[in-house]
Amino acid sequence: MLRPANCPHHAQIYASEPRSYRDLPVRYSELAAMFRAERSGVLSGLSRVRQINLDDTHVFCRPDQVEAEVRTALTAVLEVLDTLGIEVSYLRLSGRDDSDRWLGEPGQWAAAEAALRAVLDDVAGTPAWRAEPGEAAFYGPKVDVQVLDARGHEETLATVQLDFNQPERFDLTYVAASGERERVVMIHRGTVGAMERMVAFLLERHGGRLPFWLAPVQLCLLPVGGTGSPEAGSPGSGADGPPAETAAETAADALVADLRARGLRVRVERHGSLGNRIRLARRRRDALLGVLGPREIEAGVLAVTDPSSGTRVDVPLAALATRLETAARTRSHRPTLDR
Repeated sequence: MLRPANCPHHAQIYASEPRSYRDLPVRYSELAAMFRAERSGVLSGLSRVRQINLDDTHVFCRPDQVEAEVRTALTAVLEVLDTLGIEVSYLRLSGRDDSDRWLGEPGQWAAAEAALRAVLDDVAGTPAWRAEPGEAAFYGPKVDVQVLDARGHEETLATVQLDFNQPERFDLTYVAASGERERVVMIHRGTVGAMERMVAFLLERHGGRLPFWLAPVQLCLLPVGGTGSPEAGSPGSGADGPPAETAAETAADALVADLRARGLRVRVERHGSLGNRIRLARRRRDALLGVLGPREIEAGVLAVTDPSSGTRVDVPLAALATRLETAARTRSHRPTLDR
């Protein structure tokens, strides 16, 4: 359905049946579309859109479980951002100030902020963390993961947020060991956040190219001398071996089959001049370009170009698939091809 947030639905799922202290924590995670009637003036590319696909998790736990749940959330966020090649500037603890605009009791806030501080002292070595009184949401303290975008502007990519409001509004409780009903703590957390904004951030950060393991096309294979290529010339024949174009096509087909069997995303461009095919592949931001012609077949290599760095290296065909598969499996930003 059309909805601006997942939180109320997850709260209703939690409230749909009685909960014991033994059942907690309960975690609901959803990657789903949400819709917000943003004004046209604030829309911006993929960074601010009317339909967002949000990586959203809500945790319902006892007060004594808050510290462990926040630690789990922040550890996951830092690991994911490191995998994506995003450097975290710092972690920000947003708490309350002395004003009266906050929901919940001061003691409840103090305990929650103490738990967050304990986690930050443990998790945040590099990057460091800092406290910002008065920057919390009105319904609870939070930890924001701050990064710098391509322009050097500070941006929040992930948040772990404690919520004292929705458990009250939805009457979310659990049966404690004493047999009494007690109020549950709700934690909002996201590991990647909005998929659209993350893609935009990665494209800006990496000059329009996604890391190798995320690239839609990881290798664009360009056979030279194949059918339909001006480079083919006149097909030859004789006892010395098959025509050049037949060898190129056969080698390209075998290589593509091997790479795709390993889960790699390969595109083959067979028609048109080599120069035009290279330009198209560069325009699409394909991660790697591989030329396979008579010279390469004779030497048993693929001439691989990395457009992001401009490097070109001949990679042995016998080693190519393993190197690319390893780079994809280990989520490398760029594969190591010259060894």
